Parts: sequence; C-alpha cells; structure tokens
Amino acid sequence: MRKRDYTKGSIPYSFIAMPTAVIQSPEWQALPPNAVKLAIDLMGQYTGKNNGRLSPSFVAMKKCGWSSKTTLVAAKKVLLEYPCVVLTRVGHAPRTAEWIAFTWWPLHYDKSMDIDPRSFPYLNFFKLVTAAPVVPKKISEVQKMDRYPPKTATGGPENGPMEALP
Repeated sequence: MRKRDYTKGSIPYSFIAMPTAVIQSPEWQALPPNAVKLAIDLMGQYTGKNNGRLSPSFVAMKKCGWSSKTTLVAAKKVLLEYPCVVLTRVGHAPRTAEWIAFTWWPLHYDKSMDIDPRSFPYLNFFKLVTAAPVVPKKISEVQKMDRYPPKTATGGPENGPMEALP
C-alpha cells in the first residue's frame, strides 16, 4: 500500500461544522449580521482541540476584516447573549484576552479558564430546538397584494386565427 492512500476521498480544504438545528433555531435567525459574522470568524479559529480558547479580541479579528472596535464589542455582546455561546475566560487588558466556546463542540478545558468544566452546557442546542416554537416570518405588504392573472398572448387559438403580417 502506498503512503498517500489515506488521502483518497478526503476533502482538500478545511471547513466549519455547525449543526443545522442551530441555524434553524429562532434565536440564531434573530441574531444581527455582525454577530453572525463574528460567530463564523470565531468558528474559523477552531482546530478541533481549542474550543473554549477562541479569541474575539480586536487583534485576532483584525485579520478577519474587522476594522471597528465599537462594532466588534457590540457584536460580541449580542453573541454572548445567545445560549450556545459561553464566555470561558474574562479578559483583562492588556495581558489576557477573552475566550469563548461554542456548546455544540466539546470543551477543551485549560486551567486558566474561568469556568468549571462540569458546568459547561455541552449540546444545549437540542433544548433550544425542541422548546422554542417556530416564529413565522413577517409577510410584507407587497407579498400580500393580490396578483393580476397572467396575460395571454393575443392572436392565440382562444382569440381566433392570427392575422398575417404585412
């Protein structure tokens, strides 16, 4: 067997795994766009063994295109209100950064975290999906308007024979 047979059928790029139940939850749907972008940028830091050490600091997020500290702080505040995101370490500028964990991945505990690993709400998004009712989306006034029936072509079989063109 050749040495490179293990790569057969593997994906040649990295990707982010996220449960569809989280995306379909009303809480996720209600997040503002900046909070969703922050969540995706934080998920991009995940290596498979660093959940709980994802850093939303401005220095780290600047590499992802964030240019405003105010926008980043506002997005972080909204994202931390989402039940599937947990603050694992409180930052103390300028030496230590905040760390965040997502609850659909297992926590990779580090002794410098401010959270007890036994109290980590692993897989709590199942409760979100089963307990939260689905909120219907708002229908705009344009969607409520009665539509005109489709127009029919003139000169078709229902309107008699077509006249010859000059």
